[in-house]
Amino acid sequence: MSPTIEYGAPAEELPLVRAGRLPTRYGRQMQDELFARAAPLLVTGVRVLDVGAGRHPTIAPSDRPDGCRYVGLDISSGELEAAGPGAYDEAIVADITAPLGRDAEFDVVLSWQVLEHVAPLSAAFENLRACLRPGGTLLAQLTGSYAAFALGGRLIPHSVRVGAATRLLGHPGEDKFPVRYDRSNFGSLLGVLEPWSQVTIVPFYRGAPYFKFSRLLMRAYVAYESAVERRRLVDLATHYLVVAQR
Repeated sequence: MSPTIEYGAPAEELPLVRAGRLPTRYGRQMQDELFARAAPLLVTGVRVLDVGAGRHPTIAPSDRPDGCRYVGLDISSGELEAAGPGAYDEAIVADITAPLGRDAEFDVVLSWQVLEHVAPLSAAFENLRACLRPGGTLLAQLTGSYAAFALGGRLIPHSVRVGAATRLLGHPGEDKFPVRYDRSNFGSLLGVLEPWSQVTIVPFYRGAPYFKFSRLLMRAYVAYESAVERRRLVDLATHYLVVAQR
């Protein structure tokens, strides 16, 4: 459903699930939950703000409904330009921690794996809420601050983290940006989102791919993660999908 995250496609980890090396929760893409919740909102004439997508719009132009106005926002003009012609109806270069001056303009705000790079998170959420019309919806997925790989990532310099992700995991270096993890855990998110009229936070426990360079390490990590999930230790989740209405 998008150039980078395709709705309904098989999860990359599915072969490992079938081989019994990963739990069944890895058999479905995390982004499927975001798209399933976004689909009913993407109606004719919808106004969408895509926050931080840069070169990779969350919803591909071919998948947008008739009359959709699709606006991209990123702190980097270069990232927006890299998306190419037709990716956005309008591109905004801005920091979402500062007021955007687009009051009650959008029906839907989307943000995919961006908000862990932002601080203060409370200012970002307040500015996004101001962008939405009354009853409008924010759908944002972000990484949890207490995920094992997140804790490890904060202990090493950004350049070293990028190099390790490139060599060990095959991640493109240009897709890696400095992380802040400001209040990005379940309890803190609930507090930050208190001004919103309705809030749902969906926790995920999906960190095994960060350990795929070592079969032994991945097995140990999955055992830990499964115990965290069974005990419903939501502050230790690896990712969260925030669904909030203004």
